[in-house]
Amino acid sequence: MALTDLQGWMPVDAVVVEGRPGLSWMNMAGVELAEPFFQQTVDRLRLEHPDRRETFIEFDALVQLQKTFDSVAPTGFIFHSSRCGSTLLSNACRALTGAIVLSEPPAVDKLIARFITDPDEQGAKAMLYSVFLRAAINALAQRRTGRERYLFVKFACCSTSQIERIRRIWPNVPWVFLYRDPVETIVSNMRNHPSWLMDEDHRVLASIIGTSPEEVAQMSAEELCARSIASFFSTAHRVANDRALLLNYNQLSTAEISNVLNFFGIEPAAAEMETIARQSQIYSKAASGARAFVADAETKQQLATGAIREGAARWANKPYQLLEQKRLGNQEP
Repeated sequence: MALTDLQGWMPVDAVVVEGRPGLSWMNMAGVELAEPFFQQTVDRLRLEHPDRRETFIEFDALVQLQKTFDSVAPTGFIFHSSRCGSTLLSNACRALTGAIVLSEPPAVDKLIARFITDPDEQGAKAMLYSVFLRAAINALAQRRTGRERYLFVKFACCSTSQIERIRRIWPNVPWVFLYRDPVETIVSNMRNHPSWLMDEDHRVLASIIGTSPEEVAQMSAEELCARSIASFFSTAHRVANDRALLLNYNQLSTAEISNVLNFFGIEPAAAEMETIARQSQIYSKAASGARAFVADAETKQQLATGAIREGAARWANKPYQLLEQKRLGNQEP
């Protein structure tokens, strides 16, 4: 199909077809990104509308497409260390009138993974991946009603390792990093293993924690999770500047969410804050919105096994404390 026919289409995945890398696009005209995660919206469309058109286009076309879309520039970025309230925050952003929220879209996650597994620093590959990433987000940020004003991108937790590269592409976009007590994070990930911990390739996590894929394959899940989140903590601690806001899970409240939106340059209306307050009472990851939120920090501490506490103590506790010191040092007296 002609590139000019892709208005209203979105890249839903990065794939390889017959040896050619590119993006899988779906016609998403008139579709609201209402689910907590971008992939949940795509899954719903495929289930409800199996005849909805999809197409494959090679990466080279992205540069041309970038010139054809009327897109919203990024308002704020959300990074996180996994299972720490980032979905609650992205849902709150979605409550704003005119907001586009891209919550861990696979096309973006896989492009960023190329930074991790195919390092090139300032070389041609890095520049090319940066161009593709900017163009992919630009395509996902299309105005489809004409009323869109804000764009928020919540990246997958492994993308935290690439904050510096992402900042070089969008140096003026404010960003927040959410994190949580490492014991509670590891408990959550052990009870329900996320896809990033089960990646059979192992190259992404090997790069993140500074070891080999072979060593990753031999690690326990507890150690791998502890070392990964420790790396996320250390990266955020190192690169946080005046464009960054550090936010601990235990701070999350309606008032603190309002502060984050202010940090992003937005003054939410009273009705929007009422919606956010209602949303905070619902389990953030449930697409149905029918499951109530239950505070679980104490429960997770009680469920922590010896292996979890040992992993946290050996790898994650010190980076966590350094991050806490930096956050508290940046707070106004």
